[in-house]
Amino acid sequence: MIGKKRIAWVDIAKAIAIIGMIVGHEVTNDTLRIFIFSFHMPLFFILSGYTSGPVQEWGRFLAKVKKIFVKVWLLACLMVILLGFENFLVGKFSLVNMFCADLQGIFWGSNVPWMDIQTVGIMWFLFVFFWAKLLFDALQVIFPNKYNGMFLGILAYFAVIVSQKQWLPQAFDIVPVAAFFMWIGSFIKNLETNKFSNISISVSMVALFCYWMLCLQNGMNIEMATRHYPNFIVVILEAVAGTIAICYISMGLALKPYFVTPLQMIGKHTLAIMGIHHLDFFWINWGNYFNSWELATIVRLVVDLLIFFVWLKTYSWVKSNRSGS
Repeated sequence: MIGKKRIAWVDIAKAIAIIGMIVGHEVTNDTLRIFIFSFHMPLFFILSGYTSGPVQEWGRFLAKVKKIFVKVWLLACLMVILLGFENFLVGKFSLVNMFCADLQGIFWGSNVPWMDIQTVGIMWFLFVFFWAKLLFDALQVIFPNKYNGMFLGILAYFAVIVSQKQWLPQAFDIVPVAAFFMWIGSFIKNLETNKFSNISISVSMVALFCYWMLCLQNGMNIEMATRHYPNFIVVILEAVAGTIAICYISMGLALKPYFVTPLQMIGKHTLAIMGIHHLDFFWINWGNYFNSWELATIVRLVVDLLIFFVWLKTYSWVKSNRSGS
């Protein structure tokens, strides 16, 4: 966030989650996949709520809408269009099919397999983030935020029920779930203002960790993009517990400088890594050359991160030249 001091452990937690996203898209091992999906995308929404400032008047709300409309929603549209163009380049789409796929992808805001809409990919996250942030912020203007958790929780429940029957345009059926996660993040942030004893904190952390492990042991996880919410409240709480555990680990990693620099660099630029992952041609072309998911996972992770480091160097060079001129 521009103009705000970055929190090292937040960036580290986001780095772990974005690496988990890349690995999770290729892994076929059930245990590892369930572990990753138990927290990795909810973590981004929860930390967004944790780091968000209060929105208490419509002027500030509209200013934020304008900002994220360009940086999030329009970016998501551009990424969908570019993926359609990549399919056109390799001969999978005709020109007409490309335009149709782009329009369908932008309209639905997520891949819809039975409608053969496959150009959205990870960009479902940006479409959902945009609308969830609007919902989360607008409610803060209307009501004190402490009351919004119940409302968003109920709305998320009914959105999940709807999603089992019909997916909605712009992934609106995921939006209340994401907004609920944002509220949980803001709730956790507010809890930090209260003074708890070290014993109560330790007991809470052990309880949350045990709950997370129990859910993993029973093969449970949330998968927002595919609307997979087994035992709704159980996996919602699992995602919260997993996120808190990963954040706690990240706080420990933040104490070691040799972990902070590379992980914080990745965590600061998760949006760029999402874009690279989305457009790396893996699913369109070169991913077909791997017979094992282990090799495919390692190669794709290395390739995406190498492209990211090249992008980062180029971005830094352009930025420094602009500031110097």
